[in-house]
Amino acid sequence: AATGRNGNTEGMGLEEIGLKPGPRGHLEVNDHYQTNLDHIYAAGDVIGFPALASTAMEQARIAMVHAFNLKYKTELATILPYGIYTIPECSMAGKTEEDLQSGNVPYVAGRARYNANARGQIIGDEEGFLKLLYNKKDMKLLGVHVIGESASELVHVGLTAILLGADADLFIHTCYNYPTLTELYKYATYDALGQRAKDM
Repeated sequence: AATGRNGNTEGMGLEEIGLKPGPRGHLEVNDHYQTNLDHIYAAGDVIGFPALASTAMEQARIAMVHAFNLKYKTELATILPYGIYTIPECSMAGKTEEDLQSGNVPYVAGRARYNANARGQIIGDEEGFLKLLYNKKDMKLLGVHVIGESASELVHVGLTAILLGADADLFIHTCYNYPTLTELYKYATYDALGQRAKDM
């Protein structure tokens, strides 16, 4: 079972300067990553979810920009990538099917399997797949899920598309190097369009 991370704040004397870590050692911060003492900032695992290295670095950049009044990066991206470095590797960005179902968002899921992709066959990944979740009405990309080799690399293509508000046309009209796993985006999109056509 995974229970998350505790903030490593015990024994630092934070209470003596007016900072009070929560039960798991986490510190409360505002949108600029300032604690209740506005000259002390906190970022990363010590503030809790999502407790990822990638988000910790971005949080620290936002805190630094605010501390030095640089007006460059003022907020964390609205969509974050998540990666689990297991075998097989897993990664996702954006919405899950459960999110869309609970929000009553009409969606279609398109899938492409590594074993039907030339690069997937070359690397011998028989089980990997990429799943794309599109809004059924306008075919805007809402979520990307990858399980298989290089999942945490592949997810960034979909993440960028979501952040830019891209729809299925992006992947249909893009020419991908062959043989690459990135082609999975095109074939998962074809699958989504086929699923959508069946429902119309």
